[in-house]
Amino acid sequence: MSILITGGTGGIGVGLTYELVNRGEEVVLFDIAPRPEPLTEIKNKVTIVPGDLKVWSEVLNVVKDYNVKGIFHHGSMLSIPSELNPWAAFQVSVVGTMHVLEAARLFGVEKVLFASSDATYGLGTTGVVTDETIQRPVTIYGANKLYGELLGRFYRRKFGLDFRCIRYPMVLRPGIKIRALPTYIPWMIEYAATGKPFECWVTEDVKAPFVYYKEAVRATITLYYAPKESIRTVCYNLAGVVPTPTTRELEMAIKKIVPSAKITYKPDPLVMVYYETRTVVDIDDSRARQEWGWKPMYSDLEKLIKDFIQEMKTRPQFYGM
Repeated sequence: MSILITGGTGGIGVGLTYELVNRGEEVVLFDIAPRPEPLTEIKNKVTIVPGDLKVWSEVLNVVKDYNVKGIFHHGSMLSIPSELNPWAAFQVSVVGTMHVLEAARLFGVEKVLFASSDATYGLGTTGVVTDETIQRPVTIYGANKLYGELLGRFYRRKFGLDFRCIRYPMVLRPGIKIRALPTYIPWMIEYAATGKPFECWVTEDVKAPFVYYKEAVRATITLYYAPKESIRTVCYNLAGVVPTPTTRELEMAIKKIVPSAKITYKPDPLVMVYYETRTVVDIDDSRARQEWGWKPMYSDLEKLIKDFIQEMKTRPQFYGM
């Protein structure tokens, strides 16, 4: 039996693949635009299936043909592409999630772990968000993710599917190519490490919660293998560096490690509208700690930045750099 990862050659998907292969799992990656380069070290140990979440038969076939026992559902459109094309985003992120859950029901998949986002929080949200904070997203990306959470909860109640969910903030990793709302954070570190000047598109006081890539992968694996009886909250927040640093504080931490870093600010009015309406400052992930024993390793900002730069230097191919 195999484990399926949708969006499998994307950022977190690649990290999950390495971890699962190391555990002896048979892994199948389903992706609309596969990028096999980061998987060079384990290319003979994984199966890559090109496919589209929007196409019902393709999702059914991959689950049936590979005798899938568990699914990490990470396939979706990112925030800014979703805002630019909400119609396509709905088809990928909402209809696609329905396809995954229905395939899981029809073919007896044991477990589905859904990748959600802190973008599900929005209107009226201030300060610290907990797993009980009301979710009222302001973006199509957040709305789609919230629908996926609720649909998964329904399948858990109605059909007994072992559905679990983790809400990621911005996942901080080298090599991110697409400019999205909070990608100024990894870009700021990456530009500094490579000696290039960086013009930041938000103001110095913006706070955008984020979690380090290694942390996100480890948390996802930990939740997947946690005993079923410990999963009570079902959909869990994941925090990173707490309290969340401002952009200026991030800049100062980078300059302690790379004193020559050149960072300036030119806020994008469209991006700032988003940050003015979404006031999540810090994330409380205490339920994850209590229920399935989550313990972060990269909550110190300077430790995180040092490891980020080291990863850039030693594993550029892994990150597509």
